[in-house]
Amino acid sequence: MIFCFSATGNSLYAAQRIGDATNDRIVSIGRALRNEEFEYDITNDEYLGFVLPTYAWTLPGAAAAFIERLILKGFSGQYVYGVFTCGESTGSEPAALFTMLRSKGIPLSATYDVVMPDNFIVWSEVPPPRKIEQMLNDAKTHLDGITASIIRKTPRKPDTAPPKDLYMKMEEVSTKSGTSKLHADGKCNSCGLCAEACPMRCIRLDASGRPYWEGSCTMCFACLHRCPANAVQYGNETQNKGRYINPEVDLNRF
Repeated sequence: MIFCFSATGNSLYAAQRIGDATNDRIVSIGRALRNEEFEYDITNDEYLGFVLPTYAWTLPGAAAAFIERLILKGFSGQYVYGVFTCGESTGSEPAALFTMLRSKGIPLSATYDVVMPDNFIVWSEVPPPRKIEQMLNDAKTHLDGITASIIRKTPRKPDTAPPKDLYMKMEEVSTKSGTSKLHADGKCNSCGLCAEACPMRCIRLDASGRPYWEGSCTMCFACLHRCPANAVQYGNETQNKGRYINPEVDLNRF
């Protein structure tokens, strides 16, 4: 079984490539959070994987919230691995996953990282198309090697040093009180896709179908990148910037 958190498709792409080779089911952490599904039976699973993006050099808050509530039945020494997609570096994320799983009595057998296009456009720009293509080609080759290592159940001692931050903390947002930088501009067509995509259910729709933000936000930017009208913005930091969705996956049901 593979637990995967993916806002714009990079981690889903990695999980699908691994899952196709290991014949493992992929569980969407975002969907599990939305539906409050935290109990899973892995009795018949040979591998237990966590495929996650890197947020501020550690775990996404949403992934940590899921792992904290995760209940596994049938754990009996499966090969447990973490695969982290990142823009440059995973930082202390392997140590954070090790720490969280250890608290649940689950030993982490190995961790791997793979560089892919960065979607946190508050700090950066989406790479140009040719750069994205090259990065994804390189990632594909790297993932083939990772998958082979997982199938062999290669032990790779994870970083066990106490992480500075166990996860990237949630940001409390409120459109009503004016504390949310996330908003929809005039291009919004009230499709509601942003609310459907939000793993934390912090996007709601008003009477006219326009979104507003209230609650704990994990800053995944699924709402921003997956908006078909490019209407979702984060303050002024994302105006006139490109959007990114991994072209190899279908996020509609994830």
